[in-house]
This record gives sequence, structure tokens and C-alpha cells, in this order.
Amino acid sequence: MRVQPLLFPALAVATLLASAAAQAQVAPGAKPRSSVGLAVAAQKSPYAGYDTDVLPIPVVNYEGKSFHLRGGSLGWKLFNSESTEVSLLASPYMMRFKHKDTDDVRLRQLSDRSLSAMAGVAVRHTAPWGIVQANVQAEVSGHGGGFAADAKYAYPIPTGKVTLIPGIGASYASADLNDYYFGVSARESARSGLATYQAGSGVSPYIDLTAVMPLGAHWVATGSLRRTRLSDAVTDSPMTEGKHMDSALIALSYGF
Repeated sequence: MRVQPLLFPALAVATLLASAAAQAQVAPGAKPRSSVGLAVAAQKSPYAGYDTDVLPIPVVNYEGKSFHLRGGSLGWKLFNSESTEVSLLASPYMMRFKHKDTDDVRLRQLSDRSLSAMAGVAVRHTAPWGIVQANVQAEVSGHGGGFAADAKYAYPIPTGKVTLIPGIGASYASADLNDYYFGVSARESARSGLATYQAGSGVSPYIDLTAVMPLGAHWVATGSLRRTRLSDAVTDSPMTEGKHMDSALIALSYGF
């Protein structure tokens, strides 16, 4: 394993932590609190030759009357009731490829793929039977266009001092978005020896489990695990290896 402050896993696990913090507010009418904290996270990239990254990251979530900041995503609330929130959303797309970070000689000949900026709409509904959240966002940073969507269901289960929150969901990426991150052009193929590849759209289902334990009136300890089954559009790329992407974190945060 290597330890380095990479932006991609930091943002990805910060988003997972922000989602967990919001899910911990289980009662309809309860609102997520602003918080600051520190997490230790691990994430395996789908790109071949990448090691598992382990790193400490600061986590900051802000909940205002109209605006919120959750794990790197900025939202403006269009509608906010006791059980339902609808927001305009701007966030980074949680994928990046840096050819110098791979040990694969062929992938080191490819062009870098940067984080993309996304903008769209998100909805979250809390009820006694669980939490449903979804978003649809378009790529707006000029990396080929396309759009992504995500939908998730979670059900908090109180078990004494600890609340367990199992969740299941799926993420969709359009062909343009997948091709930017996992396609291999003819020029790259000639340079690297990899086969040319044009990625299509795909759906990646995932499951996760979060444990939330309050430590007094303000402090909260959180642990999360997530496994994502990568879509065929991703696994068929000569840039990738394996069928899954895993992430985990432990965190301590102070809510106010």
C-alpha cells in the first residue's frame, strides 16, 4: 500500500462520510448538522497498476438555510420540508487517472484524465421505512460531455448506542463520460500497445454499510464500507483490472 494525499479518494470517501452523516438523522424532520472532523480512508482504484491508497483527510460539512456543503458537493436548496429536500447540486466526478501513478508500463504511456465538474439536481426523502436519495448531473468542464446519475436506498437500524445503516444503490455513467475515463484512442493505442477501446454507458450497483456512534452531545464516530460492482463498460477497458471497487473509512467528527 502507498500513503499519499490524492484528491480523488479523498473526495470520494468524504462524500461517503457526508452521506453517512446525513443518514444518521433518521427521524423525519431531523436535519443534518454542520460538522468538522478527520477521517482515515482506503480506496482501490479500478485502473490497472494502482495500489490501494490509504490516507488521512479532513472532512467539513456545512448546513445552512439555503446552501450546504457535503463532502465536496455544493448544493442550493430549492425545496426543503420535514421529510424531503430538493437541491441544485455542483460536485466533482469521483474519477481521475494519472499515468505516473500506475505501475503498468503500458498505462504509463496514456494521457491523464482529470476530475470533471458536474452540475444537476438532487433529491433526498426521509421516512420511517428508510431514506431514498438520488441525483442526476451533467458534465460541465469540457471533458467530452455526458451525464451521470445515482440512486440509493438506506435503512437505519438502531442497535443500542450504535446505528447501523445498510444501503444499496446504483450509479449510471453515460458513454461520453465513460469513454473519457476508460477509452483508449488510436493514438494512445499506437503509443502504448493497448487495444483501442471506445466505452459505452454503464450501470454500477453498490452496497455499503455505515456504523454511527454518538460520543456525547457533539462528537460522533463513523465507520463505512462500500463495494461497487463495476459496469461492463469499465471492466472491458484495457485500462482496468478486476470487477469491483472497494472503499472504507473511519472518522471522528464534531457536530454543531
